[in-house]
Amino acid sequence: METKARGRRLGSKNYPKEFRAMVVAQANDPSRSIADVANEHGLNANMIARWRRLHERNHSATHARPSETFIPVQLPVSAQVTSSLVVECGAVRVRFDGPLDLGVLRTVLTTLRSAS
Repeated sequence: METKARGRRLGSKNYPKEFRAMVVAQANDPSRSIADVANEHGLNANMIARWRRLHERNHSATHARPSETFIPVQLPVSAQVTSSLVVECGAVRVRFDGPLDLGVLRTVLTTLRSAS
């Protein structure tokens, strides 16, 4: 005796919407593969994948995403951060106070490396 998968109409390849929705929900479960769901219901995995795509298209069409809107944001002007950096190399000590210019720091470090 041959058993038919749940939800099938005998002699027909048309499946009720409720059955398709149930299979799609099972196939969307991250712990299950489409192949497992297909084997459980005696279906072709490609058909379930097609049902998933159709469900996604229908779902995105009925639940239109709101258009993106840009909202102007004003950031407070940050206070000048004062910093102090001391570089020592042997008997030479260089101190930087205030905002640091990376070009100047690079030049000083290169000169100190070549001098040692």
